[in-house]
Amino acid sequence: MLNRWGSILRYLSLAEPVWRWRLSGGSCPNCSSHVFVSLGCSAFLTRCLGCRANAVTLATVGVLRELDLAHMRTHEFSSYGATFEFLKRLCPQFTFSEFFPGQPAVVDGIRNEDVTRLTFATDTFDLLTSNGVMEHVPADIQGYRECHRVLKPGGMLIFTVPLYDTPTSVQLASLTESGDIVWHAQPEFHDSRRGGRFSAPTFWRHSLNDICERVQQVGFRSVELVDVTLSTVQGEPTRVIKAVK
Repeated sequence: MLNRWGSILRYLSLAEPVWRWRLSGGSCPNCSSHVFVSLGCSAFLTRCLGCRANAVTLATVGVLRELDLAHMRTHEFSSYGATFEFLKRLCPQFTFSEFFPGQPAVVDGIRNEDVTRLTFATDTFDLLTSNGVMEHVPADIQGYRECHRVLKPGGMLIFTVPLYDTPTSVQLASLTESGDIVWHAQPEFHDSRRGGRFSAPTFWRHSLNDICERVQQVGFRSVELVDVTLSTVQGEPTRVIKAVK
């Protein structure tokens, strides 16, 4: 609970002054609400007033709504959030996980999975999803390769990461063989509801100009960026990566 309140306070610290917050219309793919509030001109700081999810996570839900989820075996690499709740509600064959380094196979009832070494059999899933995960994976290419392996032919990997308009993706840090972090740039951490403020080191700043190429190199037959705009106050659209095996 303390981690959750800490996350909320740090989120609010990124917001503009209250008198600059804006309400607008929109269409929430998760709860069908039509009212959004923007605490700043970004999808991350724009939230649905109905389900309270931010527009980044909801963009993934918007892409998922186009699929026949009732007949898909699906896995989400998180145990909370709008994408998790949406899939749990609509997918009869739904599983999920978190990554707890150095912990047992199940932690507090949650499956422990390292995306670079998945324990699932080849050709298991029709759909894999995540939001804000792959930038925290030191060997992200290996993560995409494992996702490709456990997907059935025609299966999809649908996810978001922060994307930057740089020529190529930039590696911020790497791991030594003993598991120590070596920083190659200014250390950066993203907040984690479960682990707290400094539990999620950022290893990559992915570029919108090469993310599709990075994912496709492991064997996906097509990879595209899907632009999703849910509200006029969010500024730039959220780019969701959709890869098909």
